[in-house]
Amino acid sequence: FGGLCEGKNILIQGCVIVSAKRFSVNLVCANGDIAFHFNPRFDEGNIIVCNTQEKGCWGPEERTSTMLFQRGVSFQVIINIRSCGYQVSINGSQFIDYRHRLPMNLVQTLQIKGDVSLSCINFTGGFVSIPSPAMPTKPRPPGHAHRTGSKIFLNLTTVPRSHDPHFNPHTFLGYRFHVNLKNLLLGNIALHVNPRFKEGALVRNSFINGAWGSEERNVAFLPFCPGQAFQLEITYLENCYQVLVNGQLKFEYVHRIPPSQVDQLEIDGDVILSCVQY
Repeated sequence: FGGLCEGKNILIQGCVIVSAKRFSVNLVCANGDIAFHFNPRFDEGNIIVCNTQEKGCWGPEERTSTMLFQRGVSFQVIINIRSCGYQVSINGSQFIDYRHRLPMNLVQTLQIKGDVSLSCINFTGGFVSIPSPAMPTKPRPPGHAHRTGSKIFLNLTTVPRSHDPHFNPHTFLGYRFHVNLKNLLLGNIALHVNPRFKEGALVRNSFINGAWGSEERNVAFLPFCPGQAFQLEITYLENCYQVLVNGQLKFEYVHRIPPSQVDQLEIDGDVILSCVQY
């Protein structure tokens, strides 16, 4: 985040796995302290525990027996950052106000762990109204404030289309997924990263004013394997985007439209998103 401030909010959409025991949403400081620990526990009487960890020690727990999550059911959590604390809403209903125990500007990372599958993480600068808890068809995490040297880290795992009747795990050559840096209002895509397993290609392009530009495909080999986890790192430089996979530089993509237009990160296809970090 570069530090939280009043007026920011975090939207998280996902689904609790069917066999879930517990999961947690943590707002973590640079030194490892956890400013806010939000921890639904199905294995402990269906409770939700909130707490803070400082210098390796947990403080007093704040517990509620109102469990607003269900196994196997999609959910939406919104954390509004207020001067007095964190206001949490679940599926459109206000749930808890948790008073700050550590300064909010120390928070650097959102960490989500446990028995949950994520579809969307969104960071915005103002308070949000509580929308319908209906889930989007695509994971749509937010855009990133573009400053030279700023980075986006994505932890992903490639997966097959399990609903494909012709899928054979023994002969799986993969399908495709994409990561887009785009403008929501105009629909322009500044950077389209599109691995295509069957073609063995890593396609890059831009979509401007309703039309795709010329593709860039030059890579020595496709740096992804079906069913394997990987980290994608996108760095904004003055003249280009620099993209690394598992810490290794794979390509640079010269800007075709002003990066300042980007206000949305879109991920779709045969991939599972587990973490977004800015």
